[in-house]
Amino acid sequence: MQLVAVVVIVGLAAGYVAWSACRLVAGKKAGCGSGCGKCAAPAVQPPPGRVSLPQV
Repeated sequence: MQLVAVVVIVGLAAGYVAWSACRLVAGKKAGCGSGCGKCAAPAVQPPPGRVSLPQV
């Protein structure tokens, strides 16, 4: 039973690595379509009169 569980877990891990490698080889597509929502969101402007602190 333990061997079956190990084989399933290792198989799923290998499938995930193969899927990630496929996405890496395919590269990123031009334009939007990733669904992250950043394309449609306007750039956030700081309020006037305030100085933002640098991010470290």
